[in-house]
Amino acid sequence: MAMLARPLRVQAREGGILVVGQIKPHLEEALGRPISLSSVYTLLHRHDWRKLAPDKRHPQSDPVAQEEWKKNSPKRSKASARTGKASPSG
Repeated sequence: MAMLARPLRVQAREGGILVVGQIKPHLEEALGRPISLSSVYTLLHRHDWRKLAPDKRHPQSDPVAQEEWKKNSPKRSKASARTGKASPSG
């Protein structure tokens, strides 16, 4: 991973979180050509950098609509909560 810019290497060494979106431009500059995100993920995986941070939220999410759905969604029926085990009498 020698082609990463020095600030990114220092941040990684100190346990900081590196985001693929920050790494990709540095790799493209070092290689002198555009690369795909999947290539960056493959490179990181190859060097055992496997901890990926999930997105905080979906860009098209609507918190108001989610709260409305939670309030107005049908409640689970008792039949859907069954575990599939036989009843004690059966």
